[in-house]
Amino acid sequence: MYRNIVRPGVRTSTTINPRALEEDFSQKIRVLEPNATPLITLGQYMGRGAKPKSHRVQTIQYDVFNHFDFCNEVVVGTGQWARFAKLRLTQPSRPDVKSTMPYYPQDKFFIVPTGQVVEVVMTPDASMTRSVDNQSVYELPSTLTNVGTGVSRTCEAGCVIVRTIEPVLFTAFSTGDVIFLGRTIYESQRIEAMPLQRDYYYDCNFVEHKEAVLQMTEDQKTFIATKGTTPDWNFQQNEMIREFKLSVEHSMMWGERAFDGTIPGRPKRHMRGLYNAIQTNVAYYNPDSTDDFEALFKNFCFDMAFRYNPNGQKKIGICGGRFLMRFNDAFGNFRRMDGAAPSDKKAGLDLDTYVLPGGFEIKLVRSELLQQNTALENWCFVIDPAEMEQRIVKDFTTKMYSSPDDRDVKLMVEWQGTIAWHIEQANAMLRTI
Repeated sequence: MYRNIVRPGVRTSTTINPRALEEDFSQKIRVLEPNATPLITLGQYMGRGAKPKSHRVQTIQYDVFNHFDFCNEVVVGTGQWARFAKLRLTQPSRPDVKSTMPYYPQDKFFIVPTGQVVEVVMTPDASMTRSVDNQSVYELPSTLTNVGTGVSRTCEAGCVIVRTIEPVLFTAFSTGDVIFLGRTIYESQRIEAMPLQRDYYYDCNFVEHKEAVLQMTEDQKTFIATKGTTPDWNFQQNEMIREFKLSVEHSMMWGERAFDGTIPGRPKRHMRGLYNAIQTNVAYYNPDSTDDFEALFKNFCFDMAFRYNPNGQKKIGICGGRFLMRFNDAFGNFRRMDGAAPSDKKAGLDLDTYVLPGGFEIKLVRSELLQQNTALENWCFVIDPAEMEQRIVKDFTTKMYSSPDDRDVKLMVEWQGTIAWHIEQANAMLRTI
């Protein structure tokens, strides 16, 4: 028996059986991508080191002794002590040992604000000798040393007492740099300088293990045909891996180092990304109240981005789209497009390199790690690629997996590795407030 449906009426586009219609699909799938430009990854700029041998990758750094110190408080002696002054030294190059004074009596300083040369006569631990047998040492009033009452042979912690080497009064100043000149001794003086010890200091990053999975029923993968240019399994797999790679890239940028021991014997480790690795050179600005963007960027480069340059005078700036626009707008009054009139009907600015006196050069690259239409579009990271090193265990490894009684088709992709951040002072960050 056949079900021939015969009914009266005019045949129209609304009366035809919808299942009999041939659907018209565009053979090109339009993809809505949140990133305005292709993602410029951090990984393409970094070097790659050996495979990690443990879950913690250590870095070793040594800071050379800096002869520049900074004085932020001055107390000048009075009366017969007018050649003397107490200086509070901040030791900015030794932030971890500020409580320990590396200076000793008879060390000398050049005081930048006044041009005077002074010598240390007292520290928190010692006083300069006034006799061959060291039986007589300087004793100064407690109003100057801030130790005890009456007179004392030591001064308060974090300070030194100095005296001008010429018989002139000490010239007062408020704050400023002082330069260490080393120790000068008397004729045939005993060997009694204070020794200094030097150490490397260590940092580390944890090896992080990340994964993503795709699961599909066997019928869906092998039996069901889907509309589109790519089979559904291939489409899902490609997108899963693409999204996973982006999550690794964002972890390289924004991750923080941490250890999670919640499950006994099954620790979880998180690696530190670029944002948290930059500890020293961080500057803030308000893009809406910045009138001279070039001056802002120039000073940031001079004071921070090129403050330390262990690998030469060229660096890379990873910046947001709005930051790059502001950089170009700063030169809007210059002749555009190769310095000539726009004969090919093109106009605009496309500047991406900035050069400072002395041959220091920074190449700006737009990255959607600092996504457009977010606060990050006004940020810029200046990196020295030689000071960051990928240490990879598993580089986007895929694996099919299933249990014995499971008919679903499963795919896993994993990444395991970390980044060794070496001299973090070679990098810098300019961000919004």
